[in-house]
Amino acid sequence: MKTKNEKQGIYVHIPFCRSRCAYCGFVSSVCEYSESDYVESLAREIRERVCGIADSVYFGGGTPSVLPKGLLKRIMRELRDTAELTGDCEITTEANPDSFSDEFASEARECGVNRISLGVQSLNNEVLAAAGRRHTAEQALQAVKRAKVFGFENVSCDLMLGLPRSSEKDVSESVKSLCEAGIKHLSVYALSVEEGTPLYLSEYRVDEDASANIYEKVYAALKEYGFERYEVSNFAKRGYECRHNKKYWSLAPYVGVGAAAHSYDGKKRSFNTSDIARYIAGLRDEITEAITASDSLEEYVMLGLRTKNGIDSERASELCGYEWEKLKSRELTELVGLGMLERTAKGFKLCENAYYVMNDIIVRLV
Repeated sequence: MKTKNEKQGIYVHIPFCRSRCAYCGFVSSVCEYSESDYVESLAREIRERVCGIADSVYFGGGTPSVLPKGLLKRIMRELRDTAELTGDCEITTEANPDSFSDEFASEARECGVNRISLGVQSLNNEVLAAAGRRHTAEQALQAVKRAKVFGFENVSCDLMLGLPRSSEKDVSESVKSLCEAGIKHLSVYALSVEEGTPLYLSEYRVDEDASANIYEKVYAALKEYGFERYEVSNFAKRGYECRHNKKYWSLAPYVGVGAAAHSYDGKKRSFNTSDIARYIAGLRDEITEAITASDSLEEYVMLGLRTKNGIDSERASELCGYEWEKLKSRELTELVGLGMLERTAKGFKLCENAYYVMNDIIVRLV
């Protein structure tokens, strides 16, 4: 269990969007419910469940930047009243370029947000239109500039590989433009076509080999711009890694509030209803699941291998209750000999050429 003084992360889910993208499978709503009513329920949950010390807060969605004026500030006030936020607390809000207005940027700055994550996805207008994005490439670059004007030094952007009508050329140009605009962090995700989404129903499918080749070109380009890959899909300038997401990858504790939000305290996971109407009515329908030792080990190995630091053998042993490295000595020796794993001071990490066979490696180590 999380101890009283252990630093945790806080995730706040804002399930509102101006429109749904063609690939979106997240819990979100387009103008069906009152944002004010939702925030009232959110405030009640914060008062009931949030406590202790936190060194990261993350507003995700949905699209937090569509919140009407004053609501982001209201949520932050509740968080500061119930939790002790450290002086260097990383406070991130996601935003879409079309809704990242001067008004929202100003409010975010006033209430202590110090990291902006922009859902850019592409800087090709034809690709954006095919994906159902509301913004243009020009608006995306303006949003990066706006963040800088309002004093946000820590700006992250998302790019998505495998979108309809996308090519290696436009992805490379998007990377170049964003890096030259001065961003500090870039998340590069491979599109997963979720069942039930408009893209799925249109029978669009991703060319995974082509996306993998483009990813390698993106990785090479980002190294030239001084970015380090610290997790498979995440690249940052030194000192600008996302503290909140690193909690997920290292199985650190976090509390999630809002519809569909998940929490983890080291021994169990819990999650709220994804029904926004029920959540607003105060019916969170929280479900709790105990985490077994084998579950913890599998998650730790799977997530740890995605990161530049890899697996800490001592931590793996603590999670599973036995001497993990000794039990897996044959597999570890073989994988190191094959050039798939590299020994580190504390354990093991993936070699550069092993990311495409990562799932096979995970199966052998759990």
